[in-house]
Amino acid sequence: MTDQVAKPRRLSRRMLRAWAWIAGGVAFFSPWTILGLSPKPASGTPEAGTGKRPVVIIRKITRRVIVRAAPTSAPVRYVYTGGASSSGSSVSSAPAPAPATTTTGGSHP
Repeated sequence: MTDQVAKPRRLSRRMLRAWAWIAGGVAFFSPWTILGLSPKPASGTPEAGTGKRPVVIIRKITRRVIVRAAPTSAPVRYVYTGGASSSGSSVSSAPAPAPATTTTGGSHP
């Protein structure tokens, strides 16, 4: 007499995938669920019960003075280029030099 033990039936691929998606969703959303269910910390301020937050206004003014030298115009410079065109020459002007800048002082009240 041989007694055969019935093998447990395996789930189909569709069921295995469904359970995998469910387990993944639970694992993904569980941290937010736990944080959402945690109690809020109690505040020692009297405004905590009214729902109004205290407003703090901080005003800081920073002033900086930048002194520049007076701009000077650069002389026009003619550049003659040799080329295949029959137009002759082209005219260009050199850019003005950068102005000297100095920064003095710091922040003033």
